[in-house]
Amino acid sequence: MSPMPIAYNDDEAMVLEFLDHWESGNVDVLLRYFAQGASYIDMPLPPRHGMDQIRAYLDSVFSAFAVRIETLSIASRDRIIFTERVDYLRSNADPSIVVPLPVTGVMEVRDGKILAWRDYLDLRTAEEGLGIPIRPTDAALTGIPLNQGRAA
Repeated sequence: MSPMPIAYNDDEAMVLEFLDHWESGNVDVLLRYFAQGASYIDMPLPPRHGMDQIRAYLDSVFSAFAVRIETLSIASRDRIIFTERVDYLRSNADPSIVVPLPVTGVMEVRDGKILAWRDYLDLRTAEEGLGIPIRPTDAALTGIPLNQGRAA
């Protein structure tokens, strides 16, 4: 007997489509999935609120590394979507370096758009694998979204 096809609700399908677009690195396309006034937090980094801060953060991410996302599990209840993923981070400085980063994401969706997105991950895995500091620094706390220098 063949396995039953998976049926996703509209919000789950939108989130899966959004996550697939990360591989393109196209910030304009990614921003189309966010609602006005959205927030995005990569725990434990400082939160980003609004399109300008989210754009600046995404620009800094893609200036340091490329991202391909493999979604392992997705579930939802009401307007909340949960994902279990592996985000593969490929260093722009050395494309031979690819870091698999386990991530759990929670998105709140309204009218087919992401209103709030919280990702939970081990930042040390990304920093050590890519060889770059990502943790909040004094500069990050004053609005610079990502420290892109090479680790010593």
